[in-house]
Amino acid sequence: MSTNNTRQVALVMALITTLTALFTITSVSFAAGGEGTKRPTVCVSGYVINHREQPVDGTKFDPHLRVYAFAQRVADVASLPDLEADVQTLEALEMLSAAPIAAGDTEVDGAMRWQTATVGSDGSYEFPSLPAGYYYRFALPLPNGDWDSIVPEAPRGGLAWTSWTLLEEQDGCYDVLFKIRRWFDVTVLKWEELRNGAVQPGADWTMTATPQGDPWAVKKSGKTDASGGVVLQLTPGQWQIAETVKSGWTPITPASVHITLDQYAPPGAVDPVVFKNLEPVCYATITVEKNGLGTDANGGQVWLGPLAGWHITLSRPDGTMAPVTMATDGTGKVVFKNLRPGVYNVKETVQPGWEAVSPNPQQVIIRDCENARVLFENLEVTGELKISGTKFFRAWVPPYQGKTVGLSGWGITATLKGTDPAVFVTTTTDALGNYSFSEATLEAAGMAIPGATITVCEEKRDHWIPVSPVCVDVKFPYPVPVTYKGAVVNFTNVQDPPLPGASTGGSTSSATCALGYTVRAGDNLSSIAAANGTTVNALVQLNGLANPNMIRAGQTLCIQ
Repeated sequence: MSTNNTRQVALVMALITTLTALFTITSVSFAAGGEGTKRPTVCVSGYVINHREQPVDGTKFDPHLRVYAFAQRVADVASLPDLEADVQTLEALEMLSAAPIAAGDTEVDGAMRWQTATVGSDGSYEFPSLPAGYYYRFALPLPNGDWDSIVPEAPRGGLAWTSWTLLEEQDGCYDVLFKIRRWFDVTVLKWEELRNGAVQPGADWTMTATPQGDPWAVKKSGKTDASGGVVLQLTPGQWQIAETVKSGWTPITPASVHITLDQYAPPGAVDPVVFKNLEPVCYATITVEKNGLGTDANGGQVWLGPLAGWHITLSRPDGTMAPVTMATDGTGKVVFKNLRPGVYNVKETVQPGWEAVSPNPQQVIIRDCENARVLFENLEVTGELKISGTKFFRAWVPPYQGKTVGLSGWGITATLKGTDPAVFVTTTTDALGNYSFSEATLEAAGMAIPGATITVCEEKRDHWIPVSPVCVDVKFPYPVPVTYKGAVVNFTNVQDPPLPGASTGGSTSSATCALGYTVRAGDNLSSIAAANGTTVNALVQLNGLANPNMIRAGQTLCIQ
């Protein structure tokens, strides 16, 4: 016996003791059939009906349905026992109904017991002769654990108790109604068949039961759990059980079935309703994200954000689909949908002023229904204000006769034209004769100005003859096109004097001075310019000085 039932029995035994004492005091006789004084009686009858208000055939149950009547006479209503709380099982009810009410009562021939009435096939029951003037309480044990009570309320498989009611003598019977309801736990199972023939439980499928022609029944629905099942609690009658088919799935079994539930069917579970669907054809998506990068003042990269309006093309190398081109939206994305497994190429069309940072095109392999993501990043290209070039040497005799090679260590000066004092930067050629004034170098000197002119001069050395101009003006464009990569200025020299009969393999030119000046100790360009009516900038350009501050005694300068 369970702990709960043991507690119930203990409570019932205590209740029996209390009731026996009460009935002994009040000298009750209850349908005992003795020869005592005839007391007034009352008749109690009624029906047991179902949720559709139809009589319930009490003979369909084993054992048959019975209604229990309990009586007590008390002076104070508050002293009536709480039978509903103390007696909650059929076992406890049977123990209570088997106990004598008033042992030793001289008006009773034998022990008195609680009365019961059997529910007939028409749903009716009757207590034809109960002592009048007593408080009565009636109970109906609900059958099989599948029934609950609507009036009075009681859970499935419990006891339907009325309240205590004083029944005085009257003409005709008192009518006590019980309205009960049968429940069926209908299990609906959902199976998903995969494309490879395997099956698995279908979770999160909606199942709906709709009553057919029963205004008292209520539509029920639920979702299947991870095991593919859901239990719908239904009342007797005809029902349509239907699944809500998910998009793309193909029903293998009918998507709806009809069942009939008989309220007198044996207790227990009913056969499950089974639905089975074939999974959709595998489709995937490729989401392409397009981001832009820029360059900050320190030459580092910064993220500019998503780029809209860029054309992205999707194709398959096997040629099984025509190429599809779409433009990125305001979030910089484009989504290619409904893609079957296979190999795909994703390519962006790079717009002018940008260069690709990430690979283009990119390949995506879809093996199942998984979705893929492709990221394209581009760096915004800006024009570059720089000057570079090479200092060449052209030889008179072998092994370099007729060739040009770079001269290392040669001074090159870039001067912002029109400045006085001169604003300039200098550098020397590397091992290959190359030099460069980067935008950062020019910016640091205040010379990286769009639209400005920069005079680039090579160093003049004794016994070297310039083949190309010693100074070249470079005019930076304004505005600066994104494709502008700076200016290239090359210089070429031959050594003086050439050997008799030697040839440079090309035309030569030599510098001429209308007026020269030999530098003396203590001279500088400023003093020389002032003494000869010219400017430092003019002397630098005319003489191709790499560094205006570096002149030496004995050096010849052209004044004009």
